[in-house]
Amino acid sequence: MPTQIRDAMQFINEQNTATLDRFIERLEFRAKDPTFLTYREAYLKLLDLPNTASVLDLGCGTGVVTRAIAARNDFTGTVMGIDQSPEFIAAAERLAAGEGVADRVEFVMGDAHALDLPDAAFDVAVAHTLVSHVRDPLAALAEAARVTRPGGSVAIFDGDYASLTFGASDPRHGESMELALQSMIMSAPRVMRELPRLLPQAGLRLETMQAHVYAEAGSGRFFLNLAETYAPLAASTGLMPAADVDAWLADQRRSAQDGTFFAACNYYTYLAKTTE
Repeated sequence: MPTQIRDAMQFINEQNTATLDRFIERLEFRAKDPTFLTYREAYLKLLDLPNTASVLDLGCGTGVVTRAIAARNDFTGTVMGIDQSPEFIAAAERLAAGEGVADRVEFVMGDAHALDLPDAAFDVAVAHTLVSHVRDPLAALAEAARVTRPGGSVAIFDGDYASLTFGASDPRHGESMELALQSMIMSAPRVMRELPRLLPQAGLRLETMQAHVYAEAGSGRFFLNLAETYAPLAASTGLMPAADVDAWLADQRRSAQDGTFFAACNYYTYLAKTTE
């Protein structure tokens, strides 16, 4: 297996149209998944957002969190979503207009490592499934802290993708595919284990943490969709032989149909405050 594989999300602007469309579909599919939605709502509840809050959604993708905040009851504040992908930004604007929240959101292009924003401009910053993809998680966290007002809140939610695992009829082949998935779609699959050390370095004080284990056994929907979305990249990038990828995907589909499917991953939220 090659030792240097580039995270497709980090290098999103180098992806072809078909891959971008798959990623957009995955982000929206994931947003509607009842379990994943519960994780998001749990940390938004803990944030206890004021109705007039100014919120920054870093690495907003298709604007899932941006739209969710803007659509909250009695919310009259503003939400800015920043992403490096013009295709994601276009999708986010289209979806926000369709959901009737376009007047409370703004989407702009930007780099999470170096935001073109003033200090202390927001009450709250959210990094939802961002830090596992960025080139330098500490730099992105420091920027989130910089643009959040003193005493403001920063929420970081992401997967511990080193824990991502699938059942497989051939365990050794399955392990190779898991490593391939981690290589292709996460720059830092273990970064959520490093947050307690990184947060103070970024000027943030840890307040609380939430832990979740998302597991599917018997039937598979959430993780089968993940496999269908990302596994083809293992073949198209030459990371794995196409025949091996096809065999693994066929195994996952078969197990989902016959009730023998298994997949799991840990997810964490860290809620922090900026120093006053």
